[in-house]
Amino acid sequence: MAVGVSIVIVNFCTRQLLRDCLESIRNEGTPSLEVFVVDNHSNDGSADMVRNDFPEVQLIQNDQNLGFAKANNQGIRLSRGDHVLLLNSDTVVRPGAIQSMAEFLDSHPEAGGVTCRLLNADGTIQACVSAQPSPLLLFFRLSSLSKVFRGNRIRGLLRDHFGFFLGRTLRCYFAPYSNSNSAVEVGNISGACLMLRRSAIEHVGLLDERYFMYFEDMDYCIRLRNAGWKLYYVPSGEVFHLVGQSSGGRMRNYSVHSYQSLFRFYRNHFSAWSVARVRVIVLVMSSLRWLWNLVPGTLLNSSASRRNRRDLERVLRLCLE
Repeated sequence: MAVGVSIVIVNFCTRQLLRDCLESIRNEGTPSLEVFVVDNHSNDGSADMVRNDFPEVQLIQNDQNLGFAKANNQGIRLSRGDHVLLLNSDTVVRPGAIQSMAEFLDSHPEAGGVTCRLLNADGTIQACVSAQPSPLLLFFRLSSLSKVFRGNRIRGLLRDHFGFFLGRTLRCYFAPYSNSNSAVEVGNISGACLMLRRSAIEHVGLLDERYFMYFEDMDYCIRLRNAGWKLYYVPSGEVFHLVGQSSGGRMRNYSVHSYQSLFRFYRNHFSAWSVARVRVIVLVMSSLRWLWNLVPGTLLNSSASRRNRRDLERVLRLCLE
């Protein structure tokens, strides 16, 4: 039987979350599915759970943690579907979501990738798409100003009084893609739920395995758009996403992996001047965070603050390499 959609789920020590995800796929209702779970050397019984309770799922067990990109590529290489859905293990798929994305790809031949509406655990809409990144947007994220300026009133003040200075950059950052009620073209899609057209994968190639974790999805979206494919957000389907849980809560070097991937991403797609600005932004913001953690770590004997300082020191060394 022909396979319509192949689903690839990378797992690392998220046994119960993975069970919930697979149960939701089993109950989702889309015909002609095949599901791959690529287990990155979990030690929580995830692989045994899949083998015993989900015999229809094709399990790939790695003897080490290969990272997100490489593990996804393992599943993609074995997949046979017309479309391939990259799905985090910390997601729960609502009925009709997979089919809505597949039908959109079938009816829009220019689309190389698509996502649906992602929801937080409390049912609120989660930001899963964005415009083209830039050093200024990175500053807004790292400084937490993006949270301050997220409200409609403050966003309106920025537009009215600082629009000439910040211009298109701020408007792109606050573009309300995730709140749209109709399909809209976007610049980037989160790898938590990204359905790709088979022919687009064959055209562009697999994910860049030099990214261990983080930014591989954004890298791939840029490669798709550079090759002439379009990306869309289709809110007719919904998927719950428990942000940050798919790493199993055990990735000790989150900051280091994140910033390593960030620097690689900017080297791959932006000018040397942009890379330099990004390094300066990260250097300044990380230095401020290091100082912020200095007092509780020294005076209050906070082990968490000392650990944060050690991680930030590694990030600072990355900035100077």
